[in-house]
Amino acid sequence: MISLKQSTFLSLLSALSLIMLIQACGDGPSYYRQAELTPPEPFDTTQAISDSTTEEGLTIYFIEEGDGLQDKKVEPRDEVYVRYTGRTEDGEAFDSSYRDSSQNPVRFRNLTPVPKTSPNGQQISPLVEGFRQGLIGMVEGEKRTLIIPPELGYGDPNQNYSGGDLEDETLRFDVELVVIL
Repeated sequence: MISLKQSTFLSLLSALSLIMLIQACGDGPSYYRQAELTPPEPFDTTQAISDSTTEEGLTIYFIEEGDGLQDKKVEPRDEVYVRYTGRTEDGEAFDSSYRDSSQNPVRFRNLTPVPKTSPNGQQISPLVEGFRQGLIGMVEGEKRTLIIPPELGYGDPNQNYSGGDLEDETLRFDVELVVIL
């Protein structure tokens, strides 16, 4: 009788060990999965309403006028919800608010060129300078394409920026301003 109990126990233990081993060989839990970027096609800059280039080299293509109030434009102190996609010069998307087929906009809280501290003491880093400059002056519903030179992007790799492999790259951001808070 004892050997039957031991045999059953050992069989169950072996089965559980095998299940755990198979589970450990999988891709791991889904919460470790990196979100998949699912951006739309890039805006067609050949159909832009107009374009301009700043002294610093930021080129802004005005793709679509906004339907928001023309006297309510983004200012550095504003918080905004934006849909965007960042691409490298070869067209590869490296960042986007379009993730896993979601079209939810992203909230940006710091449109100033320097870090701010939130009411709970958390430091809010500024955006890439060219992206920040490109948002200023937008109205709700407006769409723009921003061509950001390295100096206004993640910068020179010798300057200790945190852009990883995007340092010294010209960046393209397609941006839609959803709402100004």
